[in-house]
Order: sequence, then structure tokens, then C-alpha cells
Amino acid sequence: MMGTNYIGAFSLTKLLLPLLKNSPVGSRIVNVTSFTHRSLFNVQIDKETVAGKCLSRSKQYPFSHIYEFSKLCLLMFSYELHRQLHSTDESCKVSVIAADPGAVETNIMRELPSCVSRMTFIALNLLGLLQSPEEGASSVIDAALAPPEISGVYFFGGKGRTLNSSALSHNIRLAEKLWRSSSDLFLESKLTSARTYTS
Repeated sequence: MMGTNYIGAFSLTKLLLPLLKNSPVGSRIVNVTSFTHRSLFNVQIDKETVAGKCLSRSKQYPFSHIYEFSKLCLLMFSYELHRQLHSTDESCKVSVIAADPGAVETNIMRELPSCVSRMTFIALNLLGLLQSPEEGASSVIDAALAPPEISGVYFFGGKGRTLNSSALSHNIRLAEKLWRSSSDLFLESKLTSARTYTS
């Protein structure tokens, strides 16, 4: 799950970033994150956790914790990339936005017992928090269509609304550590693929 939800996005961004920076027109990176990142208050960030290795060794695969952690990593990466791009180059035409669709009625809880997922959806619906996939997509569309100067923000729930994400997601020290660990993993994967193609 770390590979799909975070490492893949980080790697693709690293590969495309030179093209985006050199584009004659502005470009935008939109990362889809989740409000579940707010469930985490203290995390360990190193190559093992970012790769998901230490989490997958446990007897029970902690699905929800890994999901929350992967979405926190994606959000921290979005903020750190924005900081790196815009602190060194005021005229940078690459904007980075995190978008959170909110609670959407999808198959995300398919691995849980059906009674748990049903009860969760019922509770979210009663609280007025459950959205259709079409409604959930609106925050992603808002992020994609925001004015070019908008960057480093967190879109949530549609209608052009931006919110503050958790305090942990704004921890610069952790974000820098995440960047280093992710870059190390990216470099290792590039070296591994280069060896595979040359053998």
C-alpha cells in the first residue's frame, strides 16, 4: 500500500519534475490524500517505514494504520515539494496541491468484515459526511482547476474549500526526513532497474 499510495507518486513526480520545471507554461501536481491522516499524532519516518517493510512484518497487516500513514506521507511530501520549489525560485511555475475527497462511498473497506464497513457507512451517512464518488471528486477537480498561483494548500470537500491539515503534516523536520528517505528509496530502485536492464 505504501508503494501505491505514496512511493509511486513520489517516484513519478521525481521523474517528471525536470520536464515540469522547464515547461513554457505553468504546471500543477495534485496529490490525492485523506482526512484519515489526522488519526496519526506521532510517527517514525525512516527508509523501513516509508518502504512499508517494518509494517508488513507484523502478524496482522495493519491496513488502516498503513493507509493513514501513506496519506500523511503524501500530504507531507506535497508541502515539502511546494517549499523546495518556491523557496528557491519565486518565479517557479509548478504548483503543488493536496486534495482530499472526504468520506466517499467506495470499496475502500472491502477488506474489513462487511458488518464493520456497513456500520461505518451508516454512521457517516447519518452524520451527513458520506458523499457519492461524484461529490468526492469535486475537491480534486477544484485543485486541478485552481488559479495558477495557488500552491501548497489542502483542498477538502469541494466548493473550492481549503482547510488546514493536521499539525503533524506541517512538521518540517519530519518532512525533510521523509524526503531524504524517499529519495534514497527512489535512487535504490533506479539502480536496481538499471542493473536489471543491463544484465
